[in-house]
Amino acid sequence: AATESCSPAFPGRCHLAAMRQKGGLNASVVLLSGAALWAVAPRTGSSFVAPPLGTSVGGRQLRGASTGRPRAGAGAVAADSQSASSLSSSSWRTAAGLAGALVLATSAATRSSRVARAVDWTGKSGSAQQVAVLDMDGKQIGEETLHFKTFSAETANYVVHHVYRIWYYMNLKPWPWFAQRQDMKNGRKPWKQKGSGRARHGSFASPLFGKVKTNKYPHGLDNKRLLKIRPSEHMRAMSTVLQSKWKKMKVIDGLEDWNEARMGKLLECLENWTGYVAGSRSVLLITRNGYGEALGSTCTFESYDNPLFLSGRHIPHLTMRRPRDIDIFEGCDGLHELLKARHVIMSREAFYDLAAKFGEKGWAWRSERTILVENLQKIVKDFPMNRAEELHFARRMPIGVDARIEWARARRSKMEDFSTKRVEELQAESVVAAKGE
Repeated sequence: AATESCSPAFPGRCHLAAMRQKGGLNASVVLLSGAALWAVAPRTGSSFVAPPLGTSVGGRQLRGASTGRPRAGAGAVAADSQSASSLSSSSWRTAAGLAGALVLATSAATRSSRVARAVDWTGKSGSAQQVAVLDMDGKQIGEETLHFKTFSAETANYVVHHVYRIWYYMNLKPWPWFAQRQDMKNGRKPWKQKGSGRARHGSFASPLFGKVKTNKYPHGLDNKRLLKIRPSEHMRAMSTVLQSKWKKMKVIDGLEDWNEARMGKLLECLENWTGYVAGSRSVLLITRNGYGEALGSTCTFESYDNPLFLSGRHIPHLTMRRPRDIDIFEGCDGLHELLKARHVIMSREAFYDLAAKFGEKGWAWRSERTILVENLQKIVKDFPMNRAEELHFARRMPIGVDARIEWARARRSKMEDFSTKRVEELQAESVVAAKGE
């Protein structure tokens, strides 16, 4: 039941079903094995296997057993052969029952392990990997540890595909649209109802004339379904893809200091960083400052302030994004670009931003409320407050609003006077110190 209720489109349902079945799964295996053995094995009276004739059960001999007078002749031989055949058939049936129980228990255990693997989609942190840190010339100067949260190894491929499929479906533009009969004007009747020898029609706005389509064809957003992705699942899908590309990932030191729009220089750097001719493979460049928006053959006015974007906007198969674009908000295509990229190049600052986001204790795995509480706790530690003293000063404030405004103005003027006097004192002290030197 737990396996049949697992739907690939709804992993949460599989998780709930497995949780329901987890408690009684082992007990079910034992009960089913015993039931199979009891059903298959032959029974005589209250015993499973018929004992040989002449044996006593509970101090009493079985009916038909010898009581001291041995049988003779053909009757004895027939009885002995019947007893042997019954014993052999009973042994065979017992063995068959044990084999059936063993197969049933094995299949149930295999199914339980398969369900347990299927529901372990929440994942955990992937194994830490070392990513090379290069300079602008492509020489390695160090390493950084890549340790992002990922899905489990058994479900990573499925969940990432599931998330990407929904994202692609919901961001498909333009949505296919074919005109239907209600989108056209009826117009005049093609010909009169009778007497023309042709089939009767009421309007040219009919699928039979080829101007419109039937309702089997897509009709824009009317046929679009509303599919949703959980934010945590979408975030972890991007984190999983980033962690899986550690072999083709490079961290560049000094990339944020790119200060001139030179395409030739960037082509040479890309070849040194990736080992391939620039433009031959899909490359994703993640930096804080090297991002712009293209408008046909030109770009937006703000993009001219980014020399790195101007250097690479005409390089084929090169995509530039910021760490803030590797997100789930509308207009962000982080998962699509990560899956498409054969090489991931990022600045050191961008790597730290993504590590703070998708790391083991990254803020992507915490709610806004949790982050707010943690920040307030840090502020309280840095700026301790005496509650009794605060209440004491609050009681000294006037009650009315106008009176409080006047009180605040008076306090502000006193503070300004105090600060002015303090500045004058410091200036006098500096003059005296200068004369002494």
